Amino acid sequence: MIPPSSSPVTTSRIEAQEAASVKINPQVFCSDFCLQKASNSLNVTCYGSSSSKTPLRYLEEARSLGYILARRGHVCINGAGEFGCMAAMNDGVLAGEGHVRGVIHAMFLADSGYFEIDGKTERRRGSSHRVFEDAIILKKQQNNHNVDHGTKDGYNRGDDTIDSHEKESPIREIFVAGGNDLQERKKFLVNNTDAIIVLPGGPGTWDELWEMACARHLNLNQLPIVCVNVDGYYEPFREMLDRAYYDELISLPPNEIVNFATSAEEAIMFVEGQGKLINDADKKQYSKKQYVMKGKTKWYNLALTFVTGAAFGVVIATSLVRRQG
Repeated sequence: MIPPSSSPVTTSRIEAQEAASVKINPQVFCSDFCLQKASNSLNVTCYGSSSSKTPLRYLEEARSLGYILARRGHVCINGAGEFGCMAAMNDGVLAGEGHVRGVIHAMFLADSGYFEIDGKTERRRGSSHRVFEDAIILKKQQNNHNVDHGTKDGYNRGDDTIDSHEKESPIREIFVAGGNDLQERKKFLVNNTDAIIVLPGGPGTWDELWEMACARHLNLNQLPIVCVNVDGYYEPFREMLDRAYYDELISLPPNEIVNFATSAEEAIMFVEGQGKLINDADKKQYSKKQYVMKGKTKWYNLALTFVTGAAFGVVIATSLVRRQG
């Protein structure tokens, strides 16, 4: 049967994303964890896709992440995108009336609807995510090369800038990074942050994740890093870390570099320090001995199957010979 023209067979991913916007999983709404503010407010950097083709199951978890961060009183720091996991995450922050800081590159300002106010502040007019409507735009001060991880971040802040988590109004800020590449932008995504949560994403997300994993492995920071492993999306990354540890290419056990959560709520609980992740895959201690035993078990099972099959064949052959005799 051919469906009527008023009922299209397919819907574009963009339309589907817009239709699902700001819809939060009812289980998240009812969660006791989500309904209570955290004892300490954290700056949480979140990486994720910016593609309009991002599957809905990833968008749903991203939206939950933004909403729970908002309700728990944390600041969600991200790339301010209007598509993909970043957009869904910002939808959640907006729905939860939470704090958010976006970090974009100056190259995107020229054609993105920003305009000057009093010569130093710019405000959003028609681009990036709507959570940044009327956000305070922070541009790096000229001739300031001594940027640290405290309050002196090299940005020109006006009198209306929100610097404290204790303000009644939600934080709405956009940091404008410069440079000829994305290095400064990546730096300010993790400037003065307390933790990193990684949603499904493409090469840009992987680049950000592995750069921070490298820094963690070299003891350049102690930031907790956790991937929201929706549908096992980051399972290959877990296996890479496991193999690298077995081959002695890394010195730290993988679960001391990057952790993996099955949901946004579990990831947030982890970065808040509420115990270790407890999904089955994380019960492994990633010791070399266990990895070797895992490999031995695989070959042992294969050998056992072969021997059992051979023995069964011998029994059948012997039985046939006796019958013919």
